[in-house]
Amino acid sequence: MTTPFVTWEGTYALGMVEIDEQHRTLFEIMNKMWQAIVRNEEVSAMVEILHSLELYAVQHFTEEELFMASFHYPHFDKHILLHQHFIQKITDEKERVTKGGKPSLDLLHFLRDWLLNHILIQDKHYADYFEKQQQQKNNKPSLLKNFFKRFGQVA
Repeated sequence: MTTPFVTWEGTYALGMVEIDEQHRTLFEIMNKMWQAIVRNEEVSAMVEILHSLELYAVQHFTEEELFMASFHYPHFDKHILLHQHFIQKITDEKERVTKGGKPSLDLLHFLRDWLLNHILIQDKHYADYFEKQQQQKNNKPSLLKNFFKRFGQVA
């Protein structure tokens, strides 16, 4: 078995089990593409893997975007554009390979680097924002309680 192209590490985890699992799956699909390139598999197999990557990325990004919309993430529009760029790269490569081109190692490097950067920076931003919102919601009753407690003491 060939060494994986990209390996999941705990530092990539956002602490959101569903999203972390989806990110791991994206890594696995990229590793399948790497394996196919190393083994010099048939073009049809590589197109199938690219198609799987494209479909899974669309599904993941859709779920992630719905999640971000649910708590009104302020950088939502910028985040969506980044997702669209990633999908477009995969789509372009799939079309190129379908027409007889060899899969590009540059694409795999782009996808790996983009995904790692995206998880560690962009996704971390929305995860932190969500966490802060959750903490504020959990603290609101106690802040309100303290306000009324002080208010009662003044009167």
